[in-house]
Amino acid sequence: MVATEEVFTLIKKERKFPDDIKNYTIKISTSNNFERENLIGIYKIRNYSAKRNENYELAQQIEILVSSLENCLDNNSRFVSISGDQYCGMFYLGQNWDQVIEYLEAEIDKNGNVLF
Repeated sequence: MVATEEVFTLIKKERKFPDDIKNYTIKISTSNNFERENLIGIYKIRNYSAKRNENYELAQQIEILVSSLENCLDNNSRFVSISGDQYCGMFYLGQNWDQVIEYLEAEIDKNGNVLF
């Protein structure tokens, strides 16, 4: 089992978090591996929905995520979510916890609304 601090450090290299780990809630999926082909299918559907709802920023993030998943050599990936007062992110890591495959992230306004 990988430590929360190790995962945060790996993700922090990819996304320059301004704050300390204490300012975030981190949830690590420990029992599930997410199959690449299933994730690609799910996010292609979510991309279609985002475009239909004219949420083009989200659609663009999803397109980048799908492209990264399609180019990933691992068949399975690990999931980590990070949230803070004004931030939320979903990260897919390599099966061995050694790389950030891709992520979706958004800011949260003072009313709790997610802003993409």
